[in-house]
Amino acid sequence: MILASAQKNNLDKTFILGSEELICPNMKSITLDKVRYSLEKLETRVTVPEEIRAKAALALERMIEYAS
Repeated sequence: MILASAQKNNLDKTFILGSEELICPNMKSITLDKVRYSLEKLETRVTVPEEIRAKAALALERMIEYAS
């Protein structure tokens, strides 16, 4: 989804994928109903060290910036 958006907003650029097999089977199993349920119940929590969280947040911010 991010790649499609980036391509759509940058028609003058060529995107080269690191692999043609960038399909994550786990991501395909996520639905809006499952996300809503998780947010309502807050039953499963994932925690990561602050250093990793900060690096991941920066990477996500950059991806969103490039896609917009």
